[in-house]
Amino acid sequence: MLRSLAIVFLSLVSFASARELYPGQWASVDPATGEWFRSQRNPTTKVPCCSEADGSYVEEDIRDGHYWVRFDRTGGEWREVPDEIVIRDPNRNGAPVVWFYYEVRVGSSVLKFRCYSPGAGL
Repeated sequence: MLRSLAIVFLSLVSFASARELYPGQWASVDPATGEWFRSQRNPTTKVPCCSEADGSYVEEDIRDGHYWVRFDRTGGEWREVPDEIVIRDPNRNGAPVVWFYYEVRVGSSVLKFRCYSPGAGL
């Protein structure tokens, strides 16, 4: 029980810290674009991607029909975007955007992608 509470606490602290340290680049966009960010949902789970403060600009590459991205959180390494999180609706922002979070594991945290809105089409 105590271990479970500790894991929940650490998860909440990590999530709060990530939001403070990584506020996203889109927090001050015009209202229409801000609404677009807030309306985005994971295409598989239908869970909101979050808000404009949680989306981050990424470099995009397309390899063998799959999206790959890199940005400061990947340490400059290219990471494949899972197909099930790619939003296929038009990107109002125009630039590729990823919504990410950190999954807390014992002794570490792992960068995960929640949603992805491509800047270019396949």
